[in-house]
Amino acid sequence: MREELLDKEVICLLDTRQIQKYIFRSNSYMATLGGNDLIKGILEEAIEHALASIDPPLKPEEYDLSKDPDVERIPYFVSDKIKFQIFDCSAGNAIFLVRTGALAQKIIRKISCYYRDHAYSLNLSVAATEMTGDQTLDMFNLYQKLDVIKASSDILDPQGPLPVIMREPRTGDPIVAYDDRIGAYVSRASQLRISMAERRGSWREMKDMRTTTGSDGREYLAMYHIDGNNMGITISKITQVTPDYEKGILRRRRISSNIRTKYTEVLNKTIQELEDYYVSIGGKREEFCEEFELIHQGGDDLNCMSNANLAAPFLHFLFKNLEGRTFWDDGKIRAPLCMCAGVAFVTPQDDFHSTFMLAEECCDNAKKVAKTDRNLRDGYAGNWMDFQVCADASAAQHLELLRERVYTADNGISLMLRPYCFDKEVSGTAYAWDELLRRVRTFRELPLDDQDMERMRRSYSMGTAEFTRWVRHMKKNGTDLEALLGKPLYRDEDGDKHAVWFDTVEFAQFMPGGKFE
Repeated sequence: MREELLDKEVICLLDTRQIQKYIFRSNSYMATLGGNDLIKGILEEAIEHALASIDPPLKPEEYDLSKDPDVERIPYFVSDKIKFQIFDCSAGNAIFLVRTGALAQKIIRKISCYYRDHAYSLNLSVAATEMTGDQTLDMFNLYQKLDVIKASSDILDPQGPLPVIMREPRTGDPIVAYDDRIGAYVSRASQLRISMAERRGSWREMKDMRTTTGSDGREYLAMYHIDGNNMGITISKITQVTPDYEKGILRRRRISSNIRTKYTEVLNKTIQELEDYYVSIGGKREEFCEEFELIHQGGDDLNCMSNANLAAPFLHFLFKNLEGRTFWDDGKIRAPLCMCAGVAFVTPQDDFHSTFMLAEECCDNAKKVAKTDRNLRDGYAGNWMDFQVCADASAAQHLELLRERVYTADNGISLMLRPYCFDKEVSGTAYAWDELLRRVRTFRELPLDDQDMERMRRSYSMGTAEFTRWVRHMKKNGTDLEALLGKPLYRDEDGDKHAVWFDTVEFAQFMPGGKFE
């Protein structure tokens, strides 16, 4: 805390750094589940601990931790007895008002100690600025300070071990003990995560999930990373028109509440529809937990995994349920619920960290395409999905380099058309989700043997002449591929050529039986 703020009224922002990286840092699935459970409530717990353990501690009547967006007045502005006021607290971030910078400094130090003791390697960035009474200006200054702090500070792990000390292979954290629960030497951070996971009572490893046999004979499951779009820009639009502090606090709380409730409603409805669909195609409801697992949900962030053959229906239900929904609509600003998804089709033998990183890279690529000027709608990024089939996820890091090396034919044709868009505005186009589903279903009904399917997969790299001869041969034998699947090549707005049927063949191996509209 800067010295000039110690005797002034301040507004503070705590930002939990790299939550996804913390949760998915370990190769242990059990430790990952524990990391997710640990992160859910740690910030609220840390704040309560700090208020009770500073010297002197604050009494309950001296602070307000409510996040209720429907109260008439904020206690901080009603009574001078309130020394600490929660502005908002969600998704690993907390904004609060404190009567003096000196008191805020004590509280922040206790929160940091709580993170160190209960999560070990979870990092915090903290910014504070003088409270002027103009909520819009103060928030602008606060986020500017936080950006500078985050850009100039390192992510630190409290390790400091000697070179001779054993380290965990994945994390590099120093080993502190042998853990009988997972049969491996673990760090302090892993101990905390695993202990948290034990509270669940039961858990499953990746190898315990049911799989689908791919065309290469390997067993596959699907790992998903799904993230909301337009959050930052929308929140900025909504809050910048409210300089009044009380109204600004209530508005920000309402945004956070809407994000939590709306996305949770969508997710719960999607999982229920997926379970019903699974039962409709012959599955047993009590076995659904072996087909789908929710790993982490925080606000608009979602990570889960499933049997590979449930990827298409899960995505279909999810984005269908997002359609037309908003998390803010006051007549002036209408903010749609939009998400991008990354799906990694991987084997259970892959290490958990690598599978998550691959799914995250796919999601990042979908977001990059969604945010291009030509794909924005009314200034908002839409709903897109990218996927990757990889039998060795640990060898598939740096997705862009992998695709440049493996998925570009000698004739300059990109073997992939992905990512795909779920929005109605693109329905019927080559890269629309509904068109991918149509091509996949049609392809599944073609009278092709394994040799024909493999030839179709590799057809684009054979050269245009050879590829054309093969298509003509299929037509002569009664299968008009172009009439059934559409044109085999798509030229994008930049003039680059993309294979249309390659993604179809890749995705078709995981398409389940039964329809799921």
